[in-house]
Amino acid sequence: ESNEVLKNINMDIKGGKMTALVGHSGSGKSTLLNLIPRIYDPTSGQILIDGQIIRDVNLSSLRREISIVDQNTTLFDDTVLNNIRYAKPDATLEDVYEAANNAMCKDFIENLENKYETMIGENGVKLSGGEKQRLSIARAMLKKSKIILLDEATSSLDAETESKIQNAMEILTENKTTVVIAHRLSTILNAHKIFVIDKGDIIADGTHKELIKTSQVYKNFYQNQIKQN
Repeated sequence: ESNEVLKNINMDIKGGKMTALVGHSGSGKSTLLNLIPRIYDPTSGQILIDGQIIRDVNLSSLRREISIVDQNTTLFDDTVLNNIRYAKPDATLEDVYEAANNAMCKDFIENLENKYETMIGENGVKLSGGEKQRLSIARAMLKKSKIILLDEATSSLDAETESKIQNAMEILTENKTTVVIAHRLSTILNAHKIFVIDKGDIIADGTHKELIKTSQVYKNFYQNQIKQN
């Protein structure tokens, strides 16, 4: 009894476009995302970026070109400034401010006791979930990597925070090669291509319009999961 999370996956992700992964929890989407920065390596088969097998590339040079934005932002008990700058230690202050503004962080940073010099506590305890997420987006903007991996795990954000995060994501992913585990309707509608993943297998792919017509699993998923979000 083999314990394969993903089976016979064959995907072609277009550069500079947004590719969405949809499917029920436990279907293998996160595993698939984690293969790209080599958090895991596949047991068979290979992943190529620009024709290069990523296993043959220096790990740090691979990860330099990838930014991950998800719910598990690792924050340090340090200043807001240093937490953003972590993504690119040689960044200028102007670069940091620009990234923070584009990531919709400006308003909450201005309200902190010492603004950019505020210590945010162990793993950012002084910040809300939405603020942590926007710091994570600011980091990704500062890094200016070519590949963006997003896990849009719908956390319990209020509508205003949600729309700020969405605006920030749109700026972040413009013309970038983006792979997103999609929970938001807008992401799905904007995706260049959607892969429907079920029990570790890609069972359908296409645009939202195509999949609504061709894939019953997608249609059910869309009606039950997405429409409610």
